[in-house]
Amino acid sequence: MKKIIFSLFTINVLFAYTYDYKNLNLKCKKVTCSKIKTCKEAYFYLEVCGFKRLDRDKDSIPCEKLCK
Repeated sequence: MKKIIFSLFTINVLFAYTYDYKNLNLKCKKVTCSKIKTCKEAYFYLEVCGFKRLDRDKDSIPCEKLCK
């Protein structure tokens, strides 16, 4: 069980740093697509914060109108 948890944590950390979110100065807080200004921000909230509600159709693209 510990190996599974460690593996999932490692994968999440590696995936989160695939994109450079450091320059955005964002923090995980409740947000809606109407409040997000860029597609990169939307991906930050989806991937780093885990806000699945930003991807309503479950295609891994958050805020469809913003990230066309």
